[in-house]
Amino acid sequence: MNNFWQQLYWNLFMNSWHWAVAGAGIGLTAFGLAWFTGKKLGVTGAFSDACSVLTNTTSSQWKLWFLLGLPLGGFVANLGHWSWTLTYGRLDALTYGSFWIKTLWLLVSGFMIGYGARWAGGCTSSNSIMGVALGSKMSILATIVFLAAGVLVTNLVFKAVM
Repeated sequence: MNNFWQQLYWNLFMNSWHWAVAGAGIGLTAFGLAWFTGKKLGVTGAFSDACSVLTNTTSSQWKLWFLLGLPLGGFVANLGHWSWTLTYGRLDALTYGSFWIKTLWLLVSGFMIGYGARWAGGCTSSNSIMGVALGSKMSILATIVFLAAGVLVTNLVFKAVM
């Protein structure tokens, strides 16, 4: 029986999951949340609720826990894997390796992404995962456009580089 728990631990936390299993898990979580609670799952809305804590107008406390759980879950998943470094590849080259320039770059980029996501009513992931799970026609259309644009841009870039 001890071997079963050890194998379960390795399969859940140490080995990579197959993309179909991970995708089905995300889809079922989004669908289950919408079906059983009528609530939407999304980082943009959770961040908005986190910001509203400062003004004491928070509408849903569970989103705050969700938002806090994202980095905490990443930390727990990496326990024992201490070989990572705080490098960002191309970004390090663009910022000449300066910590402060990289921090400013990421902060401004984060604000721009957040503004765009709020303006559009959610990020691409939220529209594709939660919107499709809720059966939103606009989210289904947006997802098709995201995929088509991704295929088009990938082909254009691939042909320009190769």
